[in-house]
Amino acid sequence: MDLSKAKAVFFEESRELCDGLEAALLDPVAYPPGDETYNLLFRTAHTIKGSAGIFGLEALVRFAHVMENVLERLRSGQVPLSDDLITLLLSCNDHLRRLLDAASASDEMGLHDLPEGEPLLASLKHYQEGGDMRAAAETFAAEQALPEAPRLAAAGEPVPVQTPLWQLSLRFHPHTFHHGFDPLSFLRYLAGLGELKAVQPVWRNWPPPQLLDVTECFIGFDLALDSSASFERIAGTFEFIAEDSLVGILPPHAPLADYLALAMRLGEPLEEQLTRWIARGALSENEADRLRGGDVRDAPPEEDAAPIVTPEAARPQPAPLASAAPAKGGRADGQYIRIEASKLDRLINRVGELVIASSGTKLIAQDRGDAELLESVAVINTLVESIRDDALTLRMVPVDEIFSRFPRMVREVSKQLGKTIQLEILGGETEIDKSMVEKLTDPLMHIVRNAVDHGLESAEKRLAAGKQEQGTVTLNAYHDAGSVVVEVRDDGGGINREKVLAKAVERGLVAEGRMLSDQDTLQLIFLPGFSTADKVSDLSGRGVGMDVVKRNIEALRGEIEIQSIEGKGSTFRLRLPLTLAIIDGFRVEVDDSALVMPLDMMIECVDMPQDAMNQHTRQVNLRGDWLPFVSLRELFGLPPAEGQEYVVIVHYGENRAGIVVDRLMGEVQAVIKPLGEIFKSLRGISGSTILGNGKPALVLDIPQLIHHACRRERRLIRQSAEAALQRD
Repeated sequence: MDLSKAKAVFFEESRELCDGLEAALLDPVAYPPGDETYNLLFRTAHTIKGSAGIFGLEALVRFAHVMENVLERLRSGQVPLSDDLITLLLSCNDHLRRLLDAASASDEMGLHDLPEGEPLLASLKHYQEGGDMRAAAETFAAEQALPEAPRLAAAGEPVPVQTPLWQLSLRFHPHTFHHGFDPLSFLRYLAGLGELKAVQPVWRNWPPPQLLDVTECFIGFDLALDSSASFERIAGTFEFIAEDSLVGILPPHAPLADYLALAMRLGEPLEEQLTRWIARGALSENEADRLRGGDVRDAPPEEDAAPIVTPEAARPQPAPLASAAPAKGGRADGQYIRIEASKLDRLINRVGELVIASSGTKLIAQDRGDAELLESVAVINTLVESIRDDALTLRMVPVDEIFSRFPRMVREVSKQLGKTIQLEILGGETEIDKSMVEKLTDPLMHIVRNAVDHGLESAEKRLAAGKQEQGTVTLNAYHDAGSVVVEVRDDGGGINREKVLAKAVERGLVAEGRMLSDQDTLQLIFLPGFSTADKVSDLSGRGVGMDVVKRNIEALRGEIEIQSIEGKGSTFRLRLPLTLAIIDGFRVEVDDSALVMPLDMMIECVDMPQDAMNQHTRQVNLRGDWLPFVSLRELFGLPPAEGQEYVVIVHYGENRAGIVVDRLMGEVQAVIKPLGEIFKSLRGISGSTILGNGKPALVLDIPQLIHHACRRERRLIRQSAEAALQRD
């Protein structure tokens, strides 16, 4: 039987569980953690251990078992949650990931411990009772072998009645093997909770040979377990099969009524069941006789008697970890399925082609002037737009997928620097395109690291400045006019502009005596090799990184802004397109070329009267408001227009500008295709698309054009002011 797909799901979901464990340990909102958090921590180790046992990943089982013991003591209040324990558990979580990586690379590697785990196990001993640790070691030494004769009590050789034992009856569903479960793995797991005093196989009736299906499970077990574990922990062993199989659990000294109820649930001849209970010492002959006669009056069922786990549905559960660790936000089981990213990409590509075909059909209908055809095409276009929007949402993921990686880093760096730092995370539910996640993680990591190292002052300097000793770094995300905005904000000392300018002059990056605006000065930190650090540390100060950060953001068709108030702190604001695939656009023309601009960045289109323009400062008067403008003819090196021109007013963030074009053609849906390597440095262009008529069009990079217009406006205004002063 091929379990490769089930194992792949196990590895993927186990890594997600590790991510959840780390997030729970570092969640500042949930500190000090409550019972829900402690249960989540325990359930993570418990689930990974149980599932790893199913696939025979013994090294993972051994390590997760010891970790689980500590987490059990933590949630029961026997061990307090300290900073040292958090650090240890984070390191153990890292080791779980290493073991998962090793096991996914090779089945053989899943059998052997890694050397990095030895010091972690030694540290975990301090949080366990010494006897428990020895028992765990003995248990796992024996756990490598299947339960064999020396560990079983032979029928007719009863265990002493006075021994307090758990009695378990396991009747596995016929399709247990089909779902990827090994019945013996549950015995191995139970052996880790105590000592199996008796294991009695119970066989289902065999069908005629011609009807025999060798992949079905015909075996069950009756067990006697000596363990101090709680009912919840023992029952948790079977959480993956409880809906399909029948599992009965009776605690030590359970009343006779519970035994009778279990016998009725099993649906097996009472005498056979009594024989097995007597054989393993669960019942005496006298107690068995009373059960035969139904005399259980002196042992009424207790209200809180241990329940019997029974199947509620015959439907299999192919994903073993589905209910193990609910995601943050309370996702309900059964509402989510996993899809390969390649399949999703193919769907987006097909939808893109559908958008282009739909646009072509619309043009044909318009050319023919057929009213009925136009109406039908309008309905089709509406449906295509809905399909497009739904398809694009499939690629959207919460930005918390990135933000969740930072609490660990901030915690470790703050310890290294001796600073007290609080990390605030806002807007984690804001969604971004999945393709941006990995490309955005490294730039954000660098910015946050700089904020912790350079932005926040030492405790002494903060107190001297009248601030709280604890510094704050805030991560925030939100949507703004078709863009995703991600902010990294700190309440540190801000950026010293004079120091930045002096360093730039010293390195020959800026001519001495040159006057720069505040924003231009701040932008100097993005120059290659630029750093204001007085000394190089392991964290920063080498002048490598911020130029790469800007380059990576621009590669995503985004931009990065800086706001800084000296003594108050700094904000790095990243603006990114909402999606990299399909947009609602507006088609314009310059000369014979078709161009497309994102519709959500447009404000209005107006005629461009020549008397409303200031050619000296390159501004246009829009109802008394002077805005910078860019002429696309001038940008592309074309001769001046002979006829009427139009100005498209666009915005990006807080900035506005005008784009001068020849003709306004109307709305289109554009499937954005990246430019080739040779055209990547083309100014003002972010991509290309195919129009409905089959002709290509370039997609305008509105943020870059606005940035160009605003910078030129500031430069021309400054030059005009300087010229006026010289005349005076």
